[in-house]
Formats: sequence, C-alpha cells, structure tokens
Amino acid sequence: MFVDRRVELKVLHSAYGSLKSGEKVNVAIIGPRRIGKTELLLKFREEAKGVVPYLNLQRIGSLDSFIFAYTRELLYEIANTLGMKIERSELLTWDDLLILSAKLDVDREVRAIKDGNLETLFEIQESILEKTGQNAVFILDEFQEVLNFKGFLEVMRAVTEKQRNIAYFISGSAVRMMEEILAPENPFFGQFRRIYLKGLPKEDAVELAKTTLERAGIEASRSALELIYKLTQGHPFYVLAVCRRLIEEGFEKIRRKDVHYAFLTELLTEKGDIYMHLEYVFNESLSRAYRGPVHKQILLILAQEEGLRLSEIARRLGKPSGEVSNYLKFLLRTDLIVRQNEKYYFADKLMRFWLAKTYLGITELELRREKYLEELIKELEEKYLRVKRELGLARESVVREKMREVFGIDFKPYRRGDVEFDGVAFGDRIYVLEVKWRNKPATYRDVEEFVRKAKEEFGSAVMFFFSESGFTEKAKELCKEEGVKMLIPADLECSAEDVRFRRSR
Repeated sequence: MFVDRRVELKVLHSAYGSLKSGEKVNVAIIGPRRIGKTELLLKFREEAKGVVPYLNLQRIGSLDSFIFAYTRELLYEIANTLGMKIERSELLTWDDLLILSAKLDVDREVRAIKDGNLETLFEIQESILEKTGQNAVFILDEFQEVLNFKGFLEVMRAVTEKQRNIAYFISGSAVRMMEEILAPENPFFGQFRRIYLKGLPKEDAVELAKTTLERAGIEASRSALELIYKLTQGHPFYVLAVCRRLIEEGFEKIRRKDVHYAFLTELLTEKGDIYMHLEYVFNESLSRAYRGPVHKQILLILAQEEGLRLSEIARRLGKPSGEVSNYLKFLLRTDLIVRQNEKYYFADKLMRFWLAKTYLGITELELRREKYLEELIKELEEKYLRVKRELGLARESVVREKMREVFGIDFKPYRRGDVEFDGVAFGDRIYVLEVKWRNKPATYRDVEEFVRKAKEEFGSAVMFFFSESGFTEKAKELCKEEGVKMLIPADLECSAEDVRFRRSR
C-alpha cells in the first residue's frame, strides 16, 4: 500500500523531467525493509509516462538471468510505450525477445546482447533507446544484490556514466551495504542523489491510521491516534499492522488501552505481522553469519543492556576482545546494531524490545492481563523508546536536521570500516560534520583529530564542528587556521525541548 511521500515523489518526477531535458540524474532510495521504498518507486512508475522498466534483484539468481530479465523489461516497456499490445507472459525465452525486437527494428542489437555479456548489455541499450526514440528510467530494486555478481559495479559504472538516454533509480534495504556501494572508494561515488526513507512525520502517520480505521467504521480519539504514531515511530508498515489488529479485534471506539494491546499483540505474538517482519529481518540479517550462534548471543546481551563497550561484551561472552571485535564488525554491516562513542546499540529499538521479550515466550493470554500489559508498556516507553531519544545518536539527528534547515545541507551518518563521521553530505563539494555533546568546550585536540580524519578520508572537504558548550581559545584558533566552521546551539536555533541540552552562551 502506498502512503503519502509527497516530497520524495516530487524528487523522482523532477529527475525524470531532467532526463527528458538532456540532464541525467540517478537516484538511490535507501531505508529499512517495509518502510515504503518499493511502493514509492511503483507509484512513480504508475504516474510516469514513458519507458520505466522495473526489476527486483532479489528474484535474480545469476548474471545470465539478470541480462535476460533486464533486456525483457526494457523491450516490454518500449513496446507498450509505442502502443504495441504485448503481454509479459509472452516473453519467456530469447526467441520471444527476438520476435519482439524484430517488430521494434532492434533485432540486431538484441542478438548481440544474447551472445554478449554484461558490458554488451549496458552498451547496446543506448542504441536501442536511440533507434526507438525513447528515454528510460530503469528501476533496480534491492540493488545491493548486485554485490553477488563479481565486477558488476565496475562494468556498469564504466559504461553507463557516459549514457544520456537512460537514468537509474535504485533502492536497497541493506543500508550499510548501499552506503558502501556509494562510498568514495567505490565506482558509484557521486553518481546518485540519495533519498533516505524514514518513518512518516507525525501528522502523516496519524492521518494514515485515522483513514484506515475510518474505512472500517471505527472511531479513534486524537490521543489514541497519536499513541499509534508514538509506539510505531511512524513506520507505515507498523501503523497499518496495528490498525488491522484493532479492526480484527472488533473494537468500535478505540481507547489508549486498546492501542497498547493491539500493538503488543502485533509485536510479541507469533500471529502478529510486526512479529513476523522482525523475525524475518533478524534471521535474514544473520543468515550469512559464519558464527551465527555467537552473533545471536551478542544481540541477546545487547537486548538486555545496550550501550556496552567491546570489553564488556567480550567479558560477558567469555571470549577474547579481538575475536569479539570481528563478530561485532559483521553485526555492524547487518543494520541490526550501531556503534556510537565506542559503545554498541540496537539500530531499531523495537527490534531490541522484540528480541528481549520474545525469547521469554510471552503469550496472547498474558497480554490480556491488564496489569501485565501496563508493565510491558511502561518498560517499553521508559527503558527502550525513551533511551532512543536521549542517546547521542538522536541528538546528532537533531543537529543534522537543523543543518538541513539552516544551510540546506543534507547530512547523513557515515561509516566506512572503522572510520565514522556524525554527518557527511555529497554534492558539488564534500561536507563533513562533527558533533560534540558534553558540558565542557571542545578542545584543540578534538578539532585536530576531526581535521585529521576528514583529510585522510576525503582529501579536502568543507568542515563543520558543532559543540554544545562552545570551544576553548586554542580550539578556536585551530578552527580558523584549518577553515573549520564553528557552530553552537544558538547558531542552529536549537531548543531545549528538541534535544534536552543546556544552551551555550
């Protein structure tokens, strides 16, 4: 189900318009599973007029099958745009494609693709589009799967960067893997405009819940709708799952207690859609682990108490820190956990709560006990959801949001191997952001370390340093020497309510 993504949809249409005007713009849509990436792309495809092939790479088993499926979708979309009545079910073999290509007068090109390789495909598709007088946006969903094909990125980049008749909209649920594909040391660096899909804004999530319930003839108070948003953090799949549970339970007028029950039933019982979603993400993320049981044990430790250091996790496992460090490096690539200030946290607080509780075997009968329900909700809000708001991670998110509002720079968290930055933005230049949240001014050493890291990673960049408590005099001098732009809360008009800090003067 498509939910309102007005801004993102506008970006896609703008990129398509640029292609038609002779300016190629590629777009990468990145976000966790079920956040709405595919629905957004398919909505654009539905609205766009022209050649917009779509391919889900999770359904592709080999490079040969990719070449065939890619060619089929391209020819199918061209034929339909030109008014030919072709069914996709008629295009099952290369012979079928050759018959269609003859009708399009591109049979020589398609024969070359059939007898060629990946490079041939990307080179010749431009000729096909020129001969048929078309531009195309090719949608490649779950793009991180191309990493299974050796040399794919290098071949695609070498050929496609020179093309003018085709642009690419790619998406990926493996956030870290997608960021690695687009990182500076890899072929596609600087080639894609990035869109990060997150949970819906509060008003959009409330409207989605309200509309869904009203269609079933169910009335919900404003406070109940806001509670759905709060518990689901605006994740559209979660919002819809809770609403469906409320509908199935037969509630006529929704109270807050009903929302709590529906949410926990969805999250903690095996019949819940949220439960099944988290279980899939958890198992799929660990499926490539060579030491699965150990990785799972680490996650169970963090589910009970996150914010632990490497040494603390190693001690609880009874294993050497060096060995545990390797396990944690793998987990960081799965999007299940993040590292902040040398401590490890769950990326998704609901995943943490789900993991901590489902291993206890909570039953639906227990959830119907009002006192137990209240205890679970209190623990969820006080131990899990509130922690998210108070972590440095959330504070950095506020700074990045303010930087976008004040300077128009869209910073995103950055990690490559052991190198981390609180924010990096790629555009006409590279912008790097450092954020310090503490009750003492940033020091000369803080600035020196930030400048060193930025220069080693990017060579040259525009550097911003945000410090909650200002800067020492020596730090200010170094910032001026190195061209680092100093920021304090007043510069970004941050409020105490936003991030719960004491404003610097």
